[in-house]
Amino acid sequence: MTTVEMFVSLKVPDNVAITAFNALKRMGYKFKKLERTDYYKFDVKGDVEKFKEKISNTDILVNSNKNKFSFSINNNKKINFQKINVLVQDIDNGAGLLLTLKERLGFTNIKKLEKGILWTMCFDKKVNGKKIAVDITKNLLMNENYQKYRVVK
Repeated sequence: MTTVEMFVSLKVPDNVAITAFNALKRMGYKFKKLERTDYYKFDVKGDVEKFKEKISNTDILVNSNKNKFSFSINNNKKINFQKINVLVQDIDNGAGLLLTLKERLGFTNIKKLEKGILWTMCFDKKVNGKKIAVDITKNLLMNENYQKYRVVK
């Protein structure tokens, strides 16, 4: 079984991320940038390249008119600030989407699915970015009653 991660973001400016960024700035957090990306993790059997081609053309995940997708996190190493990625997921993670993909769209080779929102925050190198990112996540980007988070590389 092979694991495939897919990241889907908007081609246009993301109003949700912009609004969250402005709210966090007013709350006193100091950071440079906030980005939001839909995250999907599939455990699949069979031809991975064929799966990637087929899943990236599935309009319930990627609308070609408004979304762009990637199969890796775009962490550019030549940056002059810290980039921290925090994945926020619902505790009842993706069961409905998995059922739709398997039964309605014919993705019988998917054995497991995880989904979430990947928030990317950029900080000065002088601060403890990971600590601030976790604080931001707990204070605004998630609800601890039905969501969980983890910092990802």
